[in-house]
Amino acid sequence: MAQQPSQVFASFSPQTDEVKQATGGASKAQKLLREIQVSSTGEAARAPDRATVRVVVTSTKEAIADAKASTTRRLDYIIQTLHSHNVKEGDVTISKFIQRVDSLYCMEAEVTVVFVDFTKCQSVCNFLTEKLDESVRLHPPHFYHSVHSLEAVRRQACLSAVQNARQKALEVARLLRQALGRPLTIREEETSECEGSSRDSSNGHEGPITFQQRIANATFTVTTKVFTQFELVSREKGKQLKS
Repeated sequence: MAQQPSQVFASFSPQTDEVKQATGGASKAQKLLREIQVSSTGEAARAPDRATVRVVVTSTKEAIADAKASTTRRLDYIIQTLHSHNVKEGDVTISKFIQRVDSLYCMEAEVTVVFVDFTKCQSVCNFLTEKLDESVRLHPPHFYHSVHSLEAVRRQACLSAVQNARQKALEVARLLRQALGRPLTIREEETSECEGSSRDSSNGHEGPITFQQRIANATFTVTTKVFTQFELVSREKGKQLKS
């Protein structure tokens, strides 16, 4: 992915009086405070790791027993389908609601299923769409991220920014015939987060959104900018630090 240009600032500043006193009779080169400051960005993107599918069964009858029987029959078939596809019971939630509509009884049952396997999600949706009638409404999958997934992509973006900053600082140090020393400061300055992109957006798209487009639209991207400050040392001292 294209990165924003990093900002580099190298400083060779005289030490303070206190530092001079501590170094005693150090040479002029040793009395210089050498450092390099770099601002750089890192970006990380991650596809969603969860999908929720809602299946709604509706039956309207003159007798409440008939409405219940009709709904239960379809509900049992849906549950059986989920079991045959090895969907865990803990990932399935069922709710039922009965109301009067004029002189009729309307019963509605909703099944909410959480998937971590998107191939299985697609297979279940296709199967239910093919086998069930219009009294069953299958809502398109809703893709999202777990808390663990969001934390992981944020860490990844930050680490990428620090890695980019160190690499740029290392290249500048080599150009100056110096060695890169220990980090003095690492500060996260700015973070931006977004879902999908203009390319993945459904704006202006005709027809239903495809399965893969829904995943792309839910992809989470984090961009982090960090400020880093490294010690700049002579090559001889750098070799000593590595040994």
